[in-house]
Amino acid sequence: MVVLLLMAAAPAPVPVGEARRVVEAQLKAPVREDAELSAEEAAVIRQRYLESIGRRVERAVDGAR
Repeated sequence: MVVLLLMAAAPAPVPVGEARRVVEAQLKAPVREDAELSAEEAAVIRQRYLESIGRRVERAVDGAR
């Protein structure tokens, strides 16, 4: 139980490599006025996320939606 409390109190590890560059770029980017993503932005984010966790990205056929 004490170990869990110590783990919860520990600061998050500092990102390294690519993760650090992404976080720094996000912090430097100007604040977006519109909080919504376009469909294209959402699709790109989804694709990159799935590829990053090793899942195959299913390509949607334009007329199938």
